[in-house]
Formats: sequence, structure tokens, C-alpha cells
Amino acid sequence: MIGIIGTSYKSASIDIREKFTFLKEDIQEFSEYLKKEEDFKSLIILSTCNRTEIYFYCQKTNNQEGFDLILRALSKYKGYTETMKPYFYFKSGREAVEHLFKVSSGIDSLIIGEDQIIGQVKNAFTIAQEIKSTDSILTRLFTKAFEAGKRVRSETKINQGSGSVSSAAVDLCHKYYPDLSKHSILIIGAGQTGQLVLTGLSKHNIKSLYIANRTVSKAEELAIRYNGKAIELESIEQYLAKSDIIIVATDSKNHLITKEMVLKTCQENNSIQKQLYIDLSVPRNIEKFVNELSNKQLYAVDDLTEIVNSTTLKRQNAVSEAIKIINEVSTDYMEWLVVRGLSPIFSKIKKNFQQVHEKELQGFKKVNILGDHKVLEDYGKHISEKYSRLFIKNLREIVKDGEKKEYIEAINELFEM
Repeated sequence: MIGIIGTSYKSASIDIREKFTFLKEDIQEFSEYLKKEEDFKSLIILSTCNRTEIYFYCQKTNNQEGFDLILRALSKYKGYTETMKPYFYFKSGREAVEHLFKVSSGIDSLIIGEDQIIGQVKNAFTIAQEIKSTDSILTRLFTKAFEAGKRVRSETKINQGSGSVSSAAVDLCHKYYPDLSKHSILIIGAGQTGQLVLTGLSKHNIKSLYIANRTVSKAEELAIRYNGKAIELESIEQYLAKSDIIIVATDSKNHLITKEMVLKTCQENNSIQKQLYIDLSVPRNIEKFVNELSNKQLYAVDDLTEIVNSTTLKRQNAVSEAIKIINEVSTDYMEWLVVRGLSPIFSKIKKNFQQVHEKELQGFKKVNILGDHKVLEDYGKHISEKYSRLFIKNLREIVKDGEKKEYIEAINELFEM
């Protein structure tokens, strides 16, 4: 079965989602554990600020057994319990395939049509390739997901307007401080999200821009590109008082900015300046209690919903067109999956019809004397091939995307294969 177990901004708050984030090393360890299971074949984990989704393929014919396989691993590595089940969704077969295609197309995103998700899906696939946790089934699935995402963006108007969490953050900065040329900004994190924020901010003439990152050379590279100043991660506290806007987007599992840190900075500088804090990280990197301080406004990922509503409404009209494309690509993938899974059966059916033809022809030759059996042989071959093709065509239709295994078993017994 192809399955997915996931949690997202639609099903769970950030308090729940941050418990199930995966770094590359987490994915590798998780995968190695599952590989010990005989029926487990492959997995790809998509982990972003808005969702964690585990795509997997296993040879369980019962969907629940397949889901239980993954849930046991989640219990061991992420502390999953049955009480958390309402925060998760479980999909299999075509439903799982269509869900991935919707995700890669941006339809399932907080901001409909956002572009950042396609890069995140590609990154998840790349990690799976690097740690060798994928196979031909999921490789083909994700390749088709990239195709669906590309077609939806090029053939519809799904990505018009502000289209990502990072661009929403930039819009929030401009809303909070209409004239950014009078204000200083501290960006913590030089990953994909941080770079997208920088790209959006580069359109504005910012007074001062500070870029902090664990790897200083990366911060220096971006500082040159965006006319800013690179600083070490350990130095961010001294730059808080110099900044009006602080944006954090890292994969750190700990708080990089705490209420105590902000309060200390204000006291040392005798300042009660108005500041905007935006935390684009999951788990959160800014302690939520910062919001309790005077003149400090904190926005986390989930708080961006209101800002993106206008964009969502504009893009909603393109969703129906996108769904048609997704259905088309999904059908293409499911047909490939059926043919791949049933190829051995198809070969046996053809072989069986051929054997019947040859056996009956030999018997006919023994009791009937004809000058030329060539016409009879050709006609017999034509009939056997015609009925084997018809049989295979009907079999593909009744097995329903390869999910109704009982039909295949019945065919095996019927033809004594």
C-alpha cells in the first residue's frame, strides 16, 4: 500500500506540530528503524513549518496494519500517543496520491498557490535519495508530484499575488512599519525561508540589515548579496536593541530569543522601543511570552492566517482548474502503478492462453489430417491473443487501482497459475 500519515496547520496547532518535526538525521534514524520491518519498503518525510507528512510504501494489504507500522515508529521516536490521533490524518491509495499532488501544487498550503512548498517537497525527496529510504514506487510518485506542481502553476493563475509564508512576513513588516527605510531589521537564519524573506525585503530600502546564522560564512554571503551586515549567532542579543524588526527562521529545537533576553536588553539600553517579532520556525525559536512585554508584538506561523486571507480569496477561483490537472496526473500514476503491480499476472494470463492454444492445436493435428496447418495456427493464435487482451483489460478495471487483491487471487486460482 501507498500511505500517508500527516499533521498540518489544518489539523493541529503549532504546539502539536512542533513535537513532530524531523531534521535529516531524524529521518535517517526513523527510516533505519522501519527497515527492520519485513513488509516496510520505503518512506519520504516532508517536514515544514506548516506540516509533517510521512509518505510510505509497504506490502501490507490491510491499510490499518500499514498505518500501525508507522505509528509504532512515531511512538518510539516522537512520543506519539492515541490521544494525539485526532490531530493526524491517514490516507492511502489514490487519496494519498492526490493529497501529495495538492500539496506540491500549493492547493493545500496556508497560502494557496505558494511557491515555497515545491522546493520543500523536492528537498524531502533529495534527503530520501541521500539516505536511500526511497524506492521506484515513491520515486515515481514524487516525480509525478513535481509534474503536477509545475503544470498547475503554469496552466492556472494559482500563484498570482503574495504566495508564501515568507512573503506574508514581508507584507506584515510593511504593514507594521509603512516606511522601512527608517527601520532596522535582524534576520536570524540563512536557510530557504530566511533567503526568501531577504529577497522580499530587498525591494525596500531598509535602514540597516543584520543577518545572523550558525554558519557565519553563509551569513556573510547573504550580507554581501543584500547589502547587510553578517553577525554571529552568539551576538544576536546585542543586536536586538538595534533592530525594530526581528525575524527568525531556523531549524533549531530551542528558543533563540526568550522573554528574559528581550527584557534584559530593554533594561540595559533603557529602551521601551516598539518592536515586531516574527517567528517562522517550527519548533518555535522565539519564546511566546515575549508577547507579554510592552511594545513587543510577536507573530508565529499560525498568526499569519489573517494576513493571507485576501490572497487566498483571489486564488480560490483557480483551484477547480488545478484539481482537473491533479486528477489527470493522479490517473496517470495510478495506471502505471496498476500495470507495474499486475505485470506478472498479465504475463501468466498470456502464457496460459498460449499454452491452451498450443495443446489444443497439437491434439487437433493428431486426429485431423490437413495439408496445411499454418492458417489454423495463425487463427488460433489470433483468438488466444484477443481473449487474453480482453481478459487483461477487464481485470485492470475490476481490481480498482490494484487495491482489490481478492480478485487477483481468484484469477490465480481460476487459471491454476
